[in-house]
Amino acid sequence: MTAILFIVTVLIWGTTFYAITLQLGDVHPIQSVFYRFSIAMVVMWAIVIFRKVNVRYPLKTHILFFFLGLLLFSLNYVVVYFGTRHLVSGLVSIIFSLIIPLNILFYWIFFNDKPTLGLIIGSMLGLSGITALFFEDIFGLNVSDSVILGASLTLLSAFMASSGNVVAHLLKVRDINVFSCNTWGMTYGSLLLFIAVVISGEPWQFSFKPEYIFSLLYLSLAGTVIAFWTYLTLLQRIGAPRAAYVSVVFPLVALLVSTVYEDLHWSLYKILGVILIVSGNFFIVQKRAIGTLK
Repeated sequence: MTAILFIVTVLIWGTTFYAITLQLGDVHPIQSVFYRFSIAMVVMWAIVIFRKVNVRYPLKTHILFFFLGLLLFSLNYVVVYFGTRHLVSGLVSIIFSLIIPLNILFYWIFFNDKPTLGLIIGSMLGLSGITALFFEDIFGLNVSDSVILGASLTLLSAFMASSGNVVAHLLKVRDINVFSCNTWGMTYGSLLLFIAVVISGEPWQFSFKPEYIFSLLYLSLAGTVIAFWTYLTLLQRIGAPRAAYVSVVFPLVALLVSTVYEDLHWSLYKILGVILIVSGNFFIVQKRAIGTLK
């Protein structure tokens, strides 16, 4: 079951990269993210009502729901959308992959969960693989103020997502159902996004182009409802440091999609990246620890 959760999450989030490109242009990014999570929120409420999932929790738990919505279901996406405006997608993937060492660090600090040597090796191999995959993008990059801004925003997004994983773990400790976590998180996230749109002063926009509507529905249903359920379930099963390896593998799927739909050509660097990622995956998902760092 754990392997299935991992594969589904990787495949969906890997294909959302291409779907997101169909969202940019006619509609302001904050509004697109708002539409995405609003649709997902409605679907999640329908699911919890149908399944009769408990959604009544005390104020202390709602505070955690609020921060989950802030970090995983709203601000994180807005920031990375804006960051993508200034960077090539490959470099965005590399920087966002820093969620892995961030998760390891945060779990060590907050939960005294010391990383195993295998986890460290796997993470480093995975990050090296991402670097190799997009080496040509990095090598050809002209550093400018715009690039620095994009890199900073993407790093901030990774920091937010990793912090959101810590909140998700706190909810797990309280034995909160994953459906309840996602439903309330998306509810608060949608509310925060609505407030952000109002404050921004931007006029409301929407596109009726088929590609925009299709990508919006795909991102809302598959990319949000399904993928976040599989990811948070995976997170509860194996912990955030290992679950975050999804963030190393799904850029590979995104690369394959670009090969088919954007005429992206492979090179020796990209082949090397594939080998490193597969090797890193072997180390990081092993149940037996190679050794615990002291």
